[in-house]
Amino acid sequence: MKMNNRFIYGIFSILLAAVIAFIAIPAVTSKTSSTVQIVRMTNAVPRGTQITNADIELAEVGGFNLPDTLARNLEDVAGTYAAADLFPGDYILPEKVSSVPLSSDLTLNSIPDGMVAISITTQTLATALSDKLQSGDIIRLYHYDDENVLEPVADIPELRFVKVLSVSDEKGLDVDYTTPPEEDEERQQTATITVLATPEQAMLLTRYENEGILHVALISRGNEKLAGELLERQSEILLTLYGDGTDPETEELTSSLDASSDEIQDTSTPAASDDTETKQDDAETAQDASVSPRD
Repeated sequence: MKMNNRFIYGIFSILLAAVIAFIAIPAVTSKTSSTVQIVRMTNAVPRGTQITNADIELAEVGGFNLPDTLARNLEDVAGTYAAADLFPGDYILPEKVSSVPLSSDLTLNSIPDGMVAISITTQTLATALSDKLQSGDIIRLYHYDDENVLEPVADIPELRFVKVLSVSDEKGLDVDYTTPPEEDEERQQTATITVLATPEQAMLLTRYENEGILHVALISRGNEKLAGELLERQSEILLTLYGDGTDPETEELTSSLDASSDEIQDTSTPAASDDTETKQDDAETAQDASVSPRD
């Protein structure tokens, strides 16, 4: 009985060795020894620079464990722009190149469809939150109009939660307030704030900047979850004001654009009334003049 078990184990071992020798090893060897052609960098290309045919080459390398997304044709890479600093010998992955020129500000390369980037001027140190704004901040904008005696300060529903894309100085250079300046370095001052906005918000920002002073209030910083919730609330407000339907339980809001139109109409109505009264007075005067007084 013991001999039979040993014989069976021996046969099984021989069969297993044969499978490994004649099937497994050749399969692994074929994979590791197979080669493919991929695009490889020959020159160093800084980020944002266009890649030319002189900067790349086709190289034959082992195909084992290579990503499927590697560029394999020169035509797919030549003419694109380096999305990161590339060095000789680098393989080209999709995230390393861009089909469009890159801006120095990465936030301007990924503006959502239907949105715009618009800059507003900061008139004073106070309006710019004392030069403490940063990219990614969620802010609220207030409008001050000294010509409006009754309500000089207005809370704008369309501009309650707005995302800051960048902060620039008077030369248009990005300002980074995350690190303090060196001892001999002059601190940059905020001149403009670039924000992400809808077309309606952009119209209001353009008008309010030219009709008074815009003040910035910081709402959220460094809290991605809260920022998303605030921007969603702003989207709901805009939908209520400019969308097709409204929620009955939503706070009653008046479009700032509509309010401005009403003000223009109100100011023009008295003038029309005065003109009508003037015409009536002239008609009565003419009628009196045509009647001769009795002796």
